[in-house]
Amino acid sequence: MSITEAWDRFTSADKELFQNCCRKLLRNTFLVRDKSEDLKHYFFVCNQLDIFYDYFSYMGFEVKCERDQGVVMLTSGSSNGEKGRLQSNRYRFSKEETILLCCLWLLYMSRLKEGSLSSIVTVQVADIRYELEKYNARDLIGKSSFDHLFRVFKNYSLLGIDGKLGDMDCKIILYPSIQFTLDVQEFEQFVKKVEETILMSKDEIEEESDEQSDDIESE
Repeated sequence: MSITEAWDRFTSADKELFQNCCRKLLRNTFLVRDKSEDLKHYFFVCNQLDIFYDYFSYMGFEVKCERDQGVVMLTSGSSNGEKGRLQSNRYRFSKEETILLCCLWLLYMSRLKEGSLSSIVTVQVADIRYELEKYNARDLIGKSSFDHLFRVFKNYSLLGIDGKLGDMDCKIILYPSIQFTLDVQEFEQFVKKVEETILMSKDEIEEESDEQSDDIESE
């Protein structure tokens, strides 16, 4: 069925829902089944997947439905027709955002390996800070940056915030969509870059210390 035929058969409610689904996919990239505000949009896209696929193909996008994980995502293929991975609609993360995203990705994947029965993983800010410390990356994120970074990821349906940021009982809900933001190769490249950044920072500190020592001795 073509998009025109489908549109003619849609009820007025279906047309409005179709439009809302398209806007959400373009704005957030992901629709998550376990996210209450995405629930009806997720099932509508899954049930009309061919129609959404055809519609977005005109823009060079591809709609994928990962039913096992409960995630619908908007991706794009390359110009030669090969399937891509969040290319044209990819958000360019800053260094701080990338570092935190990788730590969240690690936490999510480790919970799955531990045998979590839920597709939603809940962690606390302390867990995230500990993960940053494991990679000596905590100092690479400013103390005042966490609120902003969490809200960026929330806007892309990668996580939810249960409570008020800064409170002891605040929980960060990691949605299954987060596992589609990175693959193993991308993560390995990230770790290498972080290690190089940390080494460079240490070298700069040592050079500054040596220069200060030389100044003191010359005086």
